Amino acid sequence: MSKSIKERLDPIFKPQSVAVIGASNTPGKWGYDTMLCILRRSLFRGTVYPVNPREENVLGIKAYKSVTEIPGPVDLAVIVVNSNFVVDVFRQCIEKKVGGAVIITAGFAEIGAEGAALQRQLAELSVQSDIPFVGPNCMGIWTSAVGLNLCFAKMVRPGPIAFISQSGTMGDYLFDMSQAKKYGFAKFISSGNQASLDVSDYLEYMADDEDTRVVVLYLEGVKDGRRFLEAAKKVTKKKPVLVYKIGQTEEGARAASTHTASLTGSSDLFMAACRQAGVLVCDNMLDMFDYAEALGHQPLPKGNRIGVASGGGGFCVVSAEACSKAGLKVPILEEETQKQMMEHLFDFSPKPSNPVDLIARKGHLAYARVIDILAQQDDIDGLIIMPPYGQFNRKLPPRDMKDLVDCCSIISDIPKKYGKPVLAFAMRSYSETAMYEILKRGNIPFFESPETCANAMAALAFFGKHQGEKRP
Repeated sequence: MSKSIKERLDPIFKPQSVAVIGASNTPGKWGYDTMLCILRRSLFRGTVYPVNPREENVLGIKAYKSVTEIPGPVDLAVIVVNSNFVVDVFRQCIEKKVGGAVIITAGFAEIGAEGAALQRQLAELSVQSDIPFVGPNCMGIWTSAVGLNLCFAKMVRPGPIAFISQSGTMGDYLFDMSQAKKYGFAKFISSGNQASLDVSDYLEYMADDEDTRVVVLYLEGVKDGRRFLEAAKKVTKKKPVLVYKIGQTEEGARAASTHTASLTGSSDLFMAACRQAGVLVCDNMLDMFDYAEALGHQPLPKGNRIGVASGGGGFCVVSAEACSKAGLKVPILEEETQKQMMEHLFDFSPKPSNPVDLIARKGHLAYARVIDILAQQDDIDGLIIMPPYGQFNRKLPPRDMKDLVDCCSIISDIPKKYGKPVLAFAMRSYSETAMYEILKRGNIPFFESPETCANAMAALAFFGKHQGEKRP
């Protein structure tokens, strides 16, 4: 009986023991950096076995001459030896009956016929032994399930995003940029040449991965377009999938073919098929992660009708314009709703028709109560807001401090209370405030422009519509 995708890939993403074949004490070598990642930049608490025939110890841990000499079971083998030795090393992994492998080594199909021949041998061995592997020619993986880091120079923030990248360096860059924004990840997979496992296998696994809420893809090409789309359809029934696809131009397609030996195929047909499968195709790599942050933390809206609220009119104007350009609606509120809101505003306040300008609110609690009223409306599916501003200092009366805390608490409860997404626009320095920490209890994403808020909300609406269509 064949194994399920979970049984095949769990040794890679949930290993309890890892062998690093090619582990080294020499700084600058992949075997050294990989060991350093596991030992000092991970939260991995499993067993680590360095393998190096010329070393007694690697970074203070007993080394073995071969993976076959390791006394205990090995779930995951990480291979960082020269490409000429990889096939023999993989045969040893088969003898040891490892669960899976990550082959970081380059020098395979991406360099020409000789490397392609080696890669075919690896692929055949993988099929014969039923031992899957990531790579070759990849940067490695990160998995929050066991806190294992094989590729990054610093600790990784756990979170709901799974990121699959066919480029190691591009993936590393995008990952680093996203970490700088405090986005968290469940998985990172540098898929490399995909000689054994490919993006379709990873998608199929992510469909039921409890740590993953949204999947992000950087693609240069796919082996089997039909299988990829079938896997994507399976995932988008449960969680969002976003893709940035290279090869949309002749120059990009040519570069992709020499990078990871990818076949890009017809870009227009691929993009159209992605949209049919419920995959959101993104034109900007960095924006894609902003959308993923919103999708990973907020409920999906039932429609595209958005309420906008701010402590200043400029944000209201720009946000309304951005929503319209993103295909969202900003409906005018009913007169009765506006009357309710005016109870919390001074008489000289601008009319709260939507967008709602709260420049003349009656204090911090009034700010939150108007936003809460906005969230209650049946014709509002999601909210874009400027969060409350204020300062905690020794001159501020205790009641004002409490009102500011309560204001943030009311807003942070909205997504769960009403099942509607809330996205916030704020300057980067806002993340250093106490208000930010309180609002983050509701997992409210923060972005640096109203346009990003609007586009991220449009992504939420896209998947809300798709999953709504899939409901019985």
